[in-house]
Amino acid sequence: MKVDVLVVGLGPAGASTLYNLTKIVGKEYSILGIDKRERPGFPVQCGEFMPSPEEMAILTPNVPDAHNFYKFNSKFISTRTNRISFHSPSGKVIQTPFEGYTLHRGAWNEDLLDSAESAGAQIWRSSRATDMKKTTTWVSRKGLSPEPIEAQVIIGADGARSRIARWAGLAEKRNTEHFVYVKQHVMTNIDSSKFDPTDIQMFFGENYAPGAYAWVIPKDGTTANVGVGLRIPMSKGRITVSQALDNFTLNHPYVSELLRSATIETTIGGLVPVGLPLKKTVDENSKTLLVGDSACQVVSSVGGGIPTAMVAGSIAADTIHSYLIGNGSLSDYQTKWEEQMMTMFIRSYKLRQLFDKISSGSDNRVQWYLNRLKTSDVSDVVHCRVPLKVSLAFPFIKYLNLLIN
Repeated sequence: MKVDVLVVGLGPAGASTLYNLTKIVGKEYSILGIDKRERPGFPVQCGEFMPSPEEMAILTPNVPDAHNFYKFNSKFISTRTNRISFHSPSGKVIQTPFEGYTLHRGAWNEDLLDSAESAGAQIWRSSRATDMKKTTTWVSRKGLSPEPIEAQVIIGADGARSRIARWAGLAEKRNTEHFVYVKQHVMTNIDSSKFDPTDIQMFFGENYAPGAYAWVIPKDGTTANVGVGLRIPMSKGRITVSQALDNFTLNHPYVSELLRSATIETTIGGLVPVGLPLKKTVDENSKTLLVGDSACQVVSSVGGGIPTAMVAGSIAADTIHSYLIGNGSLSDYQTKWEEQMMTMFIRSYKLRQLFDKISSGSDNRVQWYLNRLKTSDVSDVVHCRVPLKVSLAFPFIKYLNLLIN
């Protein structure tokens, strides 16, 4: 079978690429999207939080018309939030204003695919890519024998452990430091007076989220995404992600009381890349582009991937269209996404490295540093900027850590 474009993986990055491409070309070109799940986008494997268009315009000032680009139809917005609260290991809370909303991410993802399908794209569900040689990908549809799909362009949107990236020679060897293992409950029937549906809450502590953070992200007045992340080098084998989530929901002094009457609706797990993006996201030989988690296009300080997937998908679609009509190179994709997002990726990665240095697996150290942050400093952090006082202290952190038990 021959197609013009094959999209492998139909989460936010793949669905955004498919949607934007069909919006441009309609039925002029043959486009096929495949996903291993029968219902792409489900189960939802993220916290579903999205900064407001105004906040995203600050984070990605080089994205054209950012205020409008990041807008969602109100039917996909579960609840709106107006601040982020950081909970230190000792229970100190630092808050900063930050506008955003929690999405019905699965429904949004599904709507993108429905629109792409209506515009002429084919979608194969319960289908897996089993091999790739140059511009041909073998796909097993619903468990049947793999069949060859020859494409002018291949999109790898198949997640943090992307097979397409590996087959195209774009994957990089990265150790476990650059991945966060996450697990999350959707919890409902929350009736605590402490629960504020406008407040995103983030928690630190080596018993709950070594090397990362835990979260309570409201979905409405009685429901929230409650999850934890950990990185293996920081957990040092002391705790698994499942144990961390149990500790967080059952034993954290604040959270256990907050969720006292809550019940678990669903549970999911996943893997989030938190390194810098891959150095190369385009292979001209196999005509392959990588988008989203496959390219490690994630805000590594917080693990956020929805807005970056949207941008990458839009740029990929424009680039592919230009390439198909003979008006550009696939390598233009790399240039454009770096122009629009690389500054944010670098800043967020520096923040993640800084957190590693100040924590070093010690709650006391995290507490000592957090005690010295003001609201304005926290505002800098959530906007992927290193606070000035932290920049000045950076050369001395190694020595400060020796003084802090």
